[in-house]
Amino acid sequence: MSTKLIVVGFVVLGVFLQAGFCQDNKTSTPMDYCQSVLCPIHKRHIACNNKGTLSKQCPSNAKVVNLSALHDLILNEHNAYRNLLASGKIKHLPQPERMATLQWHDELEYLATLNVKQCALQYDPCHNTLEFRASGQNLALINITQLAETDDNHTDASLLKLTNHTDHQSLLDLTNHTDENLIKLVIATWWDESANVTGEDVRRFPKGKLEDSAGHFAVMARENNTFVGCAALRFDKSPGQPHFLLACNYASDYICDWPLYKEKSFGCKSGLDLKYPFLCKAGEQYQQPGAAVEETTAKNSFWI
Repeated sequence: MSTKLIVVGFVVLGVFLQAGFCQDNKTSTPMDYCQSVLCPIHKRHIACNNKGTLSKQCPSNAKVVNLSALHDLILNEHNAYRNLLASGKIKHLPQPERMATLQWHDELEYLATLNVKQCALQYDPCHNTLEFRASGQNLALINITQLAETDDNHTDASLLKLTNHTDHQSLLDLTNHTDENLIKLVIATWWDESANVTGEDVRRFPKGKLEDSAGHFAVMARENNTFVGCAALRFDKSPGQPHFLLACNYASDYICDWPLYKEKSFGCKSGLDLKYPFLCKAGEQYQQPGAAVEETTAKNSFWI
């Protein structure tokens, strides 16, 4: 049984879920998602024999959001936060040595689309690829009606507790909850979990309860997260209850008992990005932990 937890404390925005896991890295045949070597034992890949249709549990009004025009927005939001961390301006966390610049990846987007087509906040048992053998995932579900009620009243403290950044209030004040604004709010909320993380957690991300309160940030802050692909879906859970579901799949997940990133010493080998001057230039190469990780994850396979 999986130990991944659903964060239920954020009532107004809905529920946030993050799937972090540890697993073995093995070889696989490209595009054959039913290959058992892609996934932990007894875990089915989201794309295995998946025809890409909406789930039977989806309401008739469910519709996948076209994010083609928002790829740059999603990348900018992620990279701006990562650049802030890499600059050393998040004072309670150590400054990273080599923080990658995220780029868009079509296969990760495709797999994220399969997730949202379930019309439920449900993490994948497995969504790895041939290229990304320990792929991370962040999910969020927003009840737009409750969010709109908060916009009207401006008094709901439970929502304000989600966010610490100065630009969030401008998002909350908008009664027109566009795809762009909802995505910004979700990503900001994921990043706000950095407040729950210490320097020691960065050096060795622990198993257990911190995955619940900081797992989304942990995925976003992985130094070797070079690619991301996201998908979104709108649907009414019941009449008059519109919801927005967002899934982002990443090249890398956090690894239990391993650092989220190395602390600053020598820096980027490929140079710095021009737009995000504290991030490594796109194309920076990273070495996965390798055999030592396989030994650790095999021993802790109950976290898969």
